[in-house]
Amino acid sequence: MPAVFPRRRSRRWIGFFVVLGVLSAIAIVVPLVYNLSIQLRPEQLAEARRRWQENGPADYDLQYLVETKHETEAEPESSEYLVKVRNGRVVLVVDTGEVVYLEPSLATVAGPGVLALSSQDASNYGVPALFDDIEAALRRDEAAGRKNYTQAQFDPSDGHPRHYIHSERGTKERVEWHVKFKRVGPRSRRHPD
Repeated sequence: MPAVFPRRRSRRWIGFFVVLGVLSAIAIVVPLVYNLSIQLRPEQLAEARRRWQENGPADYDLQYLVETKHETEAEPESSEYLVKVRNGRVVLVVDTGEVVYLEPSLATVAGPGVLALSSQDASNYGVPALFDDIEAALRRDEAAGRKNYTQAQFDPSDGHPRHYIHSERGTKERVEWHVKFKRVGPRSRRHPD
């Protein structure tokens, strides 16, 4: 009579679940590492601002869409801005089709019926103001000890912002900018410091 050996149970299922566990951990860690790697750091903002100070033109047009999502609202609110800067100074600001600032000298040239809306502070617009807004958000996050999601893309030659996202952790609060930038006049001109 042949010897009967007890049948060994296969343990392949253990390997399957080990592989599944490793793949699950990778699926969690990779997006986390990627998101942390694209987060805006203060030194990146400082470098973009430095490039702007060195290479930014004195004359440019800026068009940007600001989408703001609040936790209590289903749809984001959006504003579209047109900003014209000449000789380093903001001369025109249009907010969603409405003129909110017109330099007084341009208002007189434009003719009767056009008023300079000087109540609006022109320094709140333009590329330096965008840098200031980004920096203020980073400082608020740091002061509050929050790890909010902040990402920005800057032009490699002159440093102006192209795209910006700031999302508050644990909420649905989110601000996003889509920026279009156009140089006006000769490329070699720099903005006044």
